[in-house]
Amino acid sequence: MRKLLVAFLLSATLPASALACSLPAGHIVDAALYYELGSSKLTMSGQQTVDLVAEQVVGCPVMAIAAGHVDASELETSPRLGQARAEDVRDRLVAAGLQAQDVLLRDQAFKRPAEPTRSGISSPRNRRVQLVVVVL
Repeated sequence: MRKLLVAFLLSATLPASALACSLPAGHIVDAALYYELGSSKLTMSGQQTVDLVAEQVVGCPVMAIAAGHVDASELETSPRLGQARAEDVRDRLVAAGLQAQDVLLRDQAFKRPAEPTRSGISSPRNRRVQLVVVVL
């Protein structure tokens, strides 16, 4: 009886999402999601990674940051591509069950390349969204 009462009180004070979460508070998921050249289309591995991250954190109270990046060859032709990539990740997470207000967007453009290159040189590692999710 006591266990039942404790469970009832916890369910009344915690958000429903926290009850379904199997990850501990403070758990961090950090993933790089890669994109096709000049587009906001995820690579196949990027699609699989975002699906895996979503599967892990759906049902948990979270705060996420999706930071969109471009490589040097995309910078001049697509100045808002980093933002479009971050929005794509947010939309995928929301479709999987996260709340849009829990995903902050950042357009990093070419400010923090994973692989520094000379101007105009393409690098697939720079065409990414860096996704960091923290379980609250």
